[in-house]
Amino acid sequence: MSRNRLRRFFRHGLLPQLLVFEAVARLGSVTRAAEELHLAQPTVSMQLKKLAATLEVALFEQRGRQLHLTAAGYALRETCDELTALLGRADQRLAVWRAPQGELLRLAAEPGARSVASRLIAAFCARHPGVQVSLHLAARAELLARFAQGADDVYLFELEHEALPPDRRWSVAHANGRELAAAAALFLREALLDATDPPANNSEPADGEESTQWKSRGTTTRQ
Repeated sequence: MSRNRLRRFFRHGLLPQLLVFEAVARLGSVTRAAEELHLAQPTVSMQLKKLAATLEVALFEQRGRQLHLTAAGYALRETCDELTALLGRADQRLAVWRAPQGELLRLAAEPGARSVASRLIAAFCARHPGVQVSLHLAARAELLARFAQGADDVYLFELEHEALPPDRRWSVAHANGRELAAAAALFLREALLDATDPPANNSEPADGEESTQWKSRGTTTRQ
């Protein structure tokens, strides 16, 4: 088919006309189609006439009070079904770009706290899959500079405290004076719970032994 003949299918208003045609063909009544589409009956009739004139074919024939599809009408109805399915697939493909972007949580940590940061991030993302988390690793001097600038949402510092096991030598912080995003506030709250909950493999102290559960806590600070 030449491009000149194809242009008729790209005229303004053709898709609404096809929608009207499909409803009339499916319901077999202008009145019922008008009710379904919330249009006036004269509007539906006019849309059908315009569509037939554009396509240069007769789509319906009147038999008494009933409308019946012509052979061309049957062919166009099948095309409408194919077009509806095609548009549905196109809409599904575009949905990924139409969906709102998830919130971004920016986390910065010292290299020594990397394993802790990875553990906290993994647990946080498992509970909140809509949040995207970025992790920036830097030495303390750079981390303190970023902290002063408020370049990140949350900071994890390594604690030099020999009394704590390696996986608990960390401190979580955020800068004062900056309103926390919802994801950052949630991360801080859950990090606090992680810091105060005893590890799953902690055992009760034997009689006469001092409890060492306090040594298994991380610490949180606000600077």
